[in-house]
Amino acid sequence: MILIAESGSTKTQWCLIDTHRLGNLVNTPGVNPFNLTSNEIEGIIRPVSVGINSYDLEKIYFFGAGCSTSKNKEKIKTALSNIFECENIEVNTDLKAACLALAGDEPGLIGLMGTGSNSCIWNGNEIVHHVPSLGYILGDEGGGVSIGKQLVADYLKNIMPLQLRKKFAEKYDVTIEFVLERVYQMQMPNRYLAGYAPFAEENINDEYCRSMVFNQFENYIERNILLYPGATNYELSFCGSIAYSHRNILEEICKQHQLRIDKIVKEPITDLSIYFKRKMEL
Repeated sequence: MILIAESGSTKTQWCLIDTHRLGNLVNTPGVNPFNLTSNEIEGIIRPVSVGINSYDLEKIYFFGAGCSTSKNKEKIKTALSNIFECENIEVNTDLKAACLALAGDEPGLIGLMGTGSNSCIWNGNEIVHHVPSLGYILGDEGGGVSIGKQLVADYLKNIMPLQLRKKFAEKYDVTIEFVLERVYQMQMPNRYLAGYAPFAEENINDEYCRSMVFNQFENYIERNILLYPGATNYELSFCGSIAYSHRNILEEICKQHQLRIDKIVKEPITDLSIYFKRKMEL
């Protein structure tokens, strides 16, 4: 039996797998080792262990945002080791989870667009080319943080059209003082800013929102996908809540750049679990 976790900056999904079944477990908040202490990580993960340590866990796979460095991988691995009775633990990036879920053993060009954004070329076994995401301050174009950041900034600068400003004010209690304190003085500003992204989806028929999302996605494609040599030769697949919510706009932009989309899925956990179950049965 194996335990799989797929973690973004906002949410972690867990699945327990054996050769006979897939068992989805309780979801927990996102676990990004760049933003959390070891104790905070253990506090988030511990509820998942209830009842699981009675099983014979052969291996734990943890795929997470922020798990690109050796230091952060070890941070997650130590937390898991302190909680679960399992010695075989593998920690990797959420981008690899997307590759396994979307392409499996086949090559492809993979895009991830959730709270943050990322991309890579996958050869069916490993990531062979990766344009760095650079995180929510320097990158993450087109992701929920970037969209939320533009929405709240445009509202505070009076750039957002008046009719939308009224809707925004009714939905959110936003003042300059509160936003600046929340972003610059409190933990996890990325998660806070991404919380505004659903407003764009709810009002996507408004020209401002559609144009803003279109430009965000165009920026993502130009600064990530098109930087890969021969990008138009690959089947391109996406996962993530933002890609899925605005898939019509994403498909439109990709078509303009002669990029061929294979699939767009909201969450990789189901396909990821099926991939590992199939491997267990071989």
